[in-house]
Amino acid sequence: AVEAAAASGFIKAFKLYPAGATTNSDSGVTDYAKIEPALRAMAAHGLVLCVHGEVTDPAVDVFDRERVFVRTRLPQLISMAPGLKIVLEHLSTKEAVESVLHGGPNLAAPARQ
Repeated sequence: AVEAAAASGFIKAFKLYPAGATTNSDSGVTDYAKIEPALRAMAAHGLVLCVHGEVTDPAVDVFDRERVFVRTRLPQLISMAPGLKIVLEHLSTKEAVESVLHGGPNLAAPARQ
């Protein structure tokens, strides 16, 4: 499916929503290991992963969700698919901004307009 999307020339990115992270995301990702093949294929085809970066663990305070994602899930995503271009969206913490500023050429955030 990733290969077909890349070959179409129309699809440039995929969006990752953790399950329960935002409105209508109940069918989002619950097991990151299950998406590893797709992430690797995206990296191989130059597609971008846009991430709603937060964890949804009920033990994590809502105001710490992004911070915990940056410390735990983001490194996991990067190691699963080296070379994958990742865009962290909706940044709201210093840690997330710093991760983008110091994360290398494959990590970015949307430009402020």
